[in-house]
Amino acid sequence: MVMVLCTVFALPPLLSWYLFNYTDIGRAGAGGGEHGRLIVPPRPLPDWTLIDPAAENDSAVSLRGKWTLLYLLDGACAEGCDQNLYKMRQLRLATGKHAGRVQRAVLVANGDRDALSREQLREYPGQLALYPAPEPAVEVDMLSLFALSGADDPFNQDRLYLIDPQGNLMMAYAGTTEPKGIIKDLTRLLKYSRSG
Repeated sequence: MVMVLCTVFALPPLLSWYLFNYTDIGRAGAGGGEHGRLIVPPRPLPDWTLIDPAAENDSAVSLRGKWTLLYLLDGACAEGCDQNLYKMRQLRLATGKHAGRVQRAVLVANGDRDALSREQLREYPGQLALYPAPEPAVEVDMLSLFALSGADDPFNQDRLYLIDPQGNLMMAYAGTTEPKGIIKDLTRLLKYSRSG
């Protein structure tokens, strides 16, 4: 009788331990539940200065210190870009009380200060931009920073990237990723992270 009671009480924890350590049962995919592509190891980015192109004095903001949603742009901000500006604004607002810990930025690869129109800047207040020096060496460096594979051209993928408050590129979201999934990831990160 004692042996039966011991088995009844010991079996569930042992079974749970086995399932947790040796199977993927109960896990949302092999990646641990994130909806984007986790970049391992995170890639440190230069301490770029972001500017608010709508501000009269070109006020500068550091890439570090906040969680940053980043979109890559090479040319004028057309329809796809405009949709991503809207998406980034809505994602930030969806974080609720944590919205102040998230900033939105567009990296304009060709350095064109007119890539974002005045109408877009009015419609998306607080939208930050990064205008790197238009040098071929810098562009190659940017390609290596944001490419997810050897043949990947990140400027033609319509992706959103997530940068942590230390300036590390840590996640990439395909243009087809559901906003609800990105919101879940962001909310989880903001809830459990004290930085930013």
